[in-house]
Amino acid sequence: MPTPTIISAERHERIRQFLRDLWDYRELFWTFVERDVKVRYKQTALGVIWVVLQPLFMMGAFSVIFGKIAKMPTDGMPLPLFYLAALVPWNTFATALSQSALSMESNAQLISKVYFPRIVVPGGIICGSFVDFAIGWTLLNGMAIWLGHWHWQLVAMTPILLLMQGATALGVGLVLSMLNAQYRDVKHAVGFVVQIFMLATPVIYPLSRLPLWAQHWIFLNPMAAVVTTYRGVLQNMPVDWRLVGLALVTALLYLVGGIWFFRRREIYLADIL
Repeated sequence: MPTPTIISAERHERIRQFLRDLWDYRELFWTFVERDVKVRYKQTALGVIWVVLQPLFMMGAFSVIFGKIAKMPTDGMPLPLFYLAALVPWNTFATALSQSALSMESNAQLISKVYFPRIVVPGGIICGSFVDFAIGWTLLNGMAIWLGHWHWQLVAMTPILLLMQGATALGVGLVLSMLNAQYRDVKHAVGFVVQIFMLATPVIYPLSRLPLWAQHWIFLNPMAAVVTTYRGVLQNMPVDWRLVGLALVTALLYLVGGIWFFRRREIYLADIL
């Protein structure tokens, strides 16, 4: 006989029930992860090869436009490696953020008919994006070895940086997904939000090009710390643990804030969809 679901108004009981639901529906979560990975490349001729081609094409375009034509400095790094070190985490982050922001609307029929913790939908998208990241990360390692810039810190720092990347994408994505469920105008602004994120992240330019005051506050954008740290370890520079620590705390705060906002509005989700 299935365990009955008890709904309580007490805060501690709600948190306990939320965590219990996440555990009980863990198989559904992995089903969403598998579905999102398969759907991403369904009916495509090249399949996962696009994960390799996209950063390579963008790396080539950025190297020519910003490196050769605009003469953007790279702080001593080879142009291809400078841009690839940023594009691998950024492309994964941007795709995950965009898809999670629209996840409630795209799964409206399922959400309005069946009970399950709704957070598993955007959560599955974020975890599914790690598959793409793993492929791009392997490409980055290969490029670093080929150009003679590989360092063991690239492997050691990846779990921390991936946690920052995933926490930021999920935290912001949860807020946008719930706002988009109620106000469909939000989906038209998601692309704009991603573009602003990119301009605020040193993908095209090095961190040293920012004013000194902006460098002190760059941890408020955890993806800036992610990109800067990847480039730093590939140059065999000491890890800026102050930046990494503050950015990690900021990313976790974004995640906690996103979950809080999502949970506050989740009870109205079936009605507004």
